[in-house]
Amino acid sequence: MPSTTEQSEAAIQPSIETENPRPEQRRSMSKALLNFWVDAALLVSVLAVGWISVIMHLVFPAPTSAGGWQLWGLGYNQWRDLQSFFMCLCALLALEHLVLHWNWVCSTLAAQVLRSKTRPDQGVQAVYGVSIFIGTLLVILASVIAALLTIKAPY
Repeated sequence: MPSTTEQSEAAIQPSIETENPRPEQRRSMSKALLNFWVDAALLVSVLAVGWISVIMHLVFPAPTSAGGWQLWGLGYNQWRDLQSFFMCLCALLALEHLVLHWNWVCSTLAAQVLRSKTRPDQGVQAVYGVSIFIGTLLVILASVIAALLTIKAPY
């Protein structure tokens, strides 16, 4: 027979079956906070592209004669690469911003532009989004191919 001390300890310590069966969950970021950080990063990258563009246009000489010139240890080509990086970052963040607001875009388009009384469901919205994305990529690809095929070297 268990002693009174053992009985009181058993009463104080809950059994494994009565403990919370859920493991400790990681707290996820709210959609509003995610939107804030995406928009803040987008703002910083747009400002960086603008600032770098101004530096390249106003500080450096024309690109054909900028060879050897440096600003803060970076030559013209390195500044151009930095500008390209931030432009790509802007494009990716703008795409993420659009993805985060896609439901609003589809609802506004249906209600305000198409004057539809019904809203497309999530599946239809996803198909529209993927189709527009693929179409946009194809237009960009076609224009790059056209540029590659029609560029002329100096004589």
